[in-house]
Amino acid sequence: MNKTLPYLLALVMLSSCHALKDSPKYKLTDGIYKTKEGDRSALVYIENAEDSVLVYRLQAGWKTAKPDRKDLKPKVYPSGAVEKEIAASKYWKNTFDLDILTAPFKYRPSTNSFTPQLSNHLNGAVYVGYRNDTYELSYKRNPIGKVSQRVTHLGFSAGLATGIGVTPMNPWVTDDNISVEYDGFIWSKAACILMAIEKLNFGLALGIDHLLDHNRQYWIYQGKPYIGLTVGLNLN
Repeated sequence: MNKTLPYLLALVMLSSCHALKDSPKYKLTDGIYKTKEGDRSALVYIENAEDSVLVYRLQAGWKTAKPDRKDLKPKVYPSGAVEKEIAASKYWKNTFDLDILTAPFKYRPSTNSFTPQLSNHLNGAVYVGYRNDTYELSYKRNPIGKVSQRVTHLGFSAGLATGIGVTPMNPWVTDDNISVEYDGFIWSKAACILMAIEKLNFGLALGIDHLLDHNRQYWIYQGKPYIGLTVGLNLN
């Protein structure tokens, strides 16, 4: 099982990068966002035009209002090169988050009979959480003097994950209560913190595992906490 892990991880990473590239969460797409105007928070609607980003201030009662587009005066941020730098602005939104996670590495603290262990066995989980995505729209000057628009993204999510995996079963991890070696199925539950910087999505998990077969009473890690490094694929 361990020999196939590098290939499985490579496949997950390639699939994740392709999915994240196309995911709207990693782009400043059309929609409602929060922003700061001085010391106050405000709601805005962002619209992407062919050559610019338009930011409309939403007034009280916007849900029922029927504005005339001719009367709207959005802030206009050109998508192409400009003559001088424009002050950066930030926009953010909070959403429900649904991911598929894998923990390529789990750190298990020492037990009475075993030193600390770093495991790398196959596993997968479904993650549900609450997410914040923040975008900074800015204009930067390059070394040859050209000023261009730049949008950077930072995502943060916290939630719970549950799933299944495998773990090696042998005399060493059962205090010599079994005499065979096999891969046992486990059920994992974890609290997770995830972060996305541009197209990278990773995080940490604090969880517990439960062996699902009749040897669970002997497994030294049954119900014991672990810390895991996670890689995620966003589903929504």
